[in-house]
Amino acid sequence: MSNTVALRPEPPKLPDTVSDVLAHRKLKHRPTLNEDDQFQSYLDAVYDEQAIEGSLAIDNAKAAELIRDKAKASGNRVSHEKLATIVKSFNVVLRRYGFSRKERRNQVAGAMVTPES
Repeated sequence: MSNTVALRPEPPKLPDTVSDVLAHRKLKHRPTLNEDDQFQSYLDAVYDEQAIEGSLAIDNAKAAELIRDKAKASGNRVSHEKLATIVKSFNVVLRRYGFSRKERRNQVAGAMVTPES
Protein backbone atom coordinates (compact mmCIF):
# COMPACT_ATOMS: atom_id res chain seq x y z
CA MET A 1 0.00 0.00 0.00
CA SER A 2 1.23 3.36 -0.85
CA ASN A 3 1.61 6.07 1.72
CA THR A 4 -0.02 8.95 -0.18
CA VAL A 5 -1.68 11.95 1.40
CA ALA A 6 -4.72 13.44 -0.24
CA LEU A 7 -3.92 17.09 -0.91
CA ARG A 8 -6.60 19.65 -0.44
CA PRO A 9 -6.51 22.93 -2.29
CA GLU A 10 -5.21 25.85 -0.28
CA PRO A 11 -7.87 28.47 0.55
CA PRO A 12 -7.23 32.00 -0.63
CA LYS A 13 -5.24 34.20 1.72
CA LEU A 14 -7.24 36.63 3.85
CA PRO A 15 -6.88 40.32 2.96
CA ASP A 16 -4.15 42.24 4.78
CA THR A 17 -5.82 45.64 5.06
CA VAL A 18 -9.25 46.93 6.00
CA SER A 19 -9.71 48.47 2.56
CA ASP A 20 -9.03 45.05 0.98
CA VAL A 21 -11.65 43.49 3.28
CA LEU A 22 -14.21 46.18 2.39
CA ALA A 23 -13.56 45.63 -1.32
CA HIS A 24 -14.84 42.06 -0.88
CA ARG A 25 -17.96 43.09 1.02
CA LYS A 26 -21.06 41.49 -0.46
CA LEU A 27 -23.58 44.01 0.85
CA LYS A 28 -22.56 47.50 -0.16
CA HIS A 29 -23.47 50.44 2.08
CA ARG A 30 -26.58 52.24 0.95
CA PRO A 31 -27.46 55.67 2.33
CA THR A 32 -30.31 55.64 4.83
CA LEU A 33 -32.73 58.32 5.95
CA ASN A 34 -30.71 58.60 9.18
CA GLU A 35 -28.00 60.20 7.06
CA ASP A 36 -30.46 62.68 5.52
CA ASP A 37 -30.15 66.14 7.11
CA GLN A 38 -33.77 67.06 6.40
CA PHE A 39 -35.04 63.86 8.06
CA GLN A 40 -32.80 64.46 11.08
CA SER A 41 -34.00 68.05 11.40
CA TYR A 42 -37.60 66.85 11.72
CA LEU A 43 -36.65 64.51 14.57
CA ASP A 44 -34.20 66.74 16.49
CA ALA A 45 -36.71 68.91 18.38
CA VAL A 46 -38.06 67.90 21.77
CA TYR A 47 -40.40 70.91 22.23
CA ASP A 48 -42.91 72.45 19.82
CA GLU A 49 -40.94 75.70 19.88
CA GLN A 50 -37.91 73.86 18.45
CA ALA A 51 -39.84 72.06 15.71
CA ILE A 52 -39.15 72.98 12.09
CA GLU A 53 -42.87 73.38 11.35
CA GLY A 54 -43.72 74.73 14.84
CA SER A 55 -45.28 71.48 16.03
CA LEU A 56 -43.78 68.11 16.92
CA ALA A 57 -46.83 66.37 15.45
CA ILE A 58 -46.37 68.11 12.09
CA ASP A 59 -42.63 67.37 12.11
CA ASN A 60 -43.48 63.71 12.75
CA ALA A 61 -45.83 63.71 9.76
CA LYS A 62 -43.19 65.35 7.54
CA ALA A 63 -40.62 62.73 8.62
CA ALA A 64 -43.19 60.02 7.87
CA GLU A 65 -43.68 61.52 4.39
CA LEU A 66 -39.94 61.22 3.78
CA ILE A 67 -40.06 57.57 4.91
CA ARG A 68 -43.01 56.87 2.62
CA ASP A 69 -41.32 58.62 -0.34
CA LYS A 70 -38.17 56.55 0.20
CA ALA A 71 -40.32 53.41 0.38
CA LYS A 72 -42.05 54.32 -2.90
CA ALA A 73 -38.69 54.78 -4.60
CA SER A 74 -37.52 51.35 -3.47
CA GLY A 75 -40.83 49.55 -4.02
CA ASN A 76 -41.30 48.78 -0.32
CA ARG A 77 -44.77 47.95 1.01
CA VAL A 78 -44.51 50.82 3.51
CA SER A 79 -45.28 53.09 0.56
CA HIS A 80 -48.97 52.15 0.92
CA GLU A 81 -49.22 52.85 4.67
CA LYS A 82 -50.98 55.81 6.24
CA LEU A 83 -48.76 58.56 7.65
CA ALA A 84 -50.19 57.96 11.14
CA THR A 85 -49.13 54.31 10.97
CA ILE A 86 -45.61 55.24 9.93
CA VAL A 87 -45.37 57.84 12.73
CA LYS A 88 -46.48 55.28 15.32
CA SER A 89 -43.98 52.76 13.99
CA PHE A 90 -40.98 55.06 14.01
CA ASN A 91 -41.92 56.30 17.50
CA VAL A 92 -41.79 52.67 18.68
CA VAL A 93 -38.35 52.28 17.11
CA LEU A 94 -37.10 55.52 18.68
CA ARG A 95 -38.34 54.35 22.11
CA ARG A 96 -36.68 50.97 21.76
CA TYR A 97 -33.34 52.66 21.15
CA GLY A 98 -33.88 55.25 23.88
CA PHE A 99 -34.12 58.15 21.40
CA SER A 100 -37.75 59.17 21.79
CA ARG A 101 -38.45 62.89 22.14
CA LYS A 102 -39.63 62.38 25.74
CA GLU A 103 -36.50 60.41 26.70
CA ARG A 104 -34.18 62.96 25.10
CA ARG A 105 -36.09 65.84 26.73
CA ASN A 106 -35.58 64.24 30.17
CA GLN A 107 -31.82 63.74 29.80
CA VAL A 108 -29.11 65.97 31.16
CA ALA A 109 -25.55 65.16 30.05
CA GLY A 110 -26.73 61.71 28.93
CA ALA A 111 -28.32 60.84 32.30
CA MET A 112 -32.09 60.45 32.71
CA VAL A 113 -33.65 62.89 35.19
CA THR A 114 -37.21 62.90 36.45
CA PRO A 115 -39.23 66.01 35.70
CA GLU A 116 -40.31 68.03 38.71
CA SER A 117 -43.93 67.65 39.70
